[in-house]
Amino acid sequence: MKKIYLTILSGLFFTQISNAQLVLTKAFNEPVIGNVNISTRFDSIAALNNNFGPNTLWDFSTLTTNTSVATSSYVPVAGTPSASTYPNATFAEYDGVSGYMYWKSATSPTTQTELLGIEQPSISINLNSNSAIAAIWPITFGYNKTDAFSGTAAVQTPTANISGTATGNIKTLGSGTGTVVLPGGMTFTNVLQVTATQTINANLAFGFVTATIVSTTYQYYHSSQKFPIITVSYQTTSGAFSGNAGTIRINNNIFTGIHEATQNFNFSVYPNPATTNLNVALTNKKAENVSVMITNNIGQVVKTVSLGNSTDINSQIDLTGLNSGIYFVKTTIGNAASSKKLIVN
Repeated sequence: MKKIYLTILSGLFFTQISNAQLVLTKAFNEPVIGNVNISTRFDSIAALNNNFGPNTLWDFSTLTTNTSVATSSYVPVAGTPSASTYPNATFAEYDGVSGYMYWKSATSPTTQTELLGIEQPSISINLNSNSAIAAIWPITFGYNKTDAFSGTAAVQTPTANISGTATGNIKTLGSGTGTVVLPGGMTFTNVLQVTATQTINANLAFGFVTATIVSTTYQYYHSSQKFPIITVSYQTTSGAFSGNAGTIRINNNIFTGIHEATQNFNFSVYPNPATTNLNVALTNKKAENVSVMITNNIGQVVKTVSLGNSTDINSQIDLTGLNSGIYFVKTTIGNAASSKKLIVN
């Protein structure tokens, strides 16, 4: 049987900037139609530290890259294969292959985001009658919520289609704050760790087929990125269907920086924070073509500038029109590239 990957929080939360701790809010952090989250898989030969608590160091620097890429696209419910099954869903999450998760953005009884169902070619879990509340906004360190859910389940096997019930709960914690270290020495401070543990009990074929799926997901949020910078997930299935699975995925915006880490060169950006102008200074020993690309914190390119091929470059870039916030300045010399964070006031 195909493994059931029910990670209710995967891809749900985004981040915003806080002067003290990171805070996730509905206004800034709930997915909206048009959002796309792309991540690259990484592997580890050692147990990972996902410890809870304040001022924690999470060192993932020894991870090695894989070739697998995951995409979550947030799309209108209308036009999806199971749209009629989920009339109360406000958006759907498409996995880029054939699977959909159906979500509801609600303001009553609280400001929350609910999972209504999961539809995959061989698995269907319908929670219309008692949804899984994935988030009650806002979320910050110390957040602690547990929600019970129930509904129907159906599994298609090579020999038969079996159906029954699905019950369970999701426990979500704002479990830690601290520093994340990624491969290539990339370091992120003021990170918020959100941990979700989901338990699903499937009772199929009038009780002749039962299974329990327990999934734990650790997501790490930083103010520089809209999506989690790294997600670590573990799953154990017991009963009629058994097995273990684990995945480590890094936000593709971050993965690009890791990939380029071996090509880094020194360049300066100042002032930082900046207001209307930014200076870029570097030494171009081989007189190669130099360009600068500035992106916002959701990966959109907001400005590109060619700086020529002088051996010593000190150029000013006009920032007029850019909103206040966090940006990334990617400077390319020939085939090498390096990035720095920029704050615009």
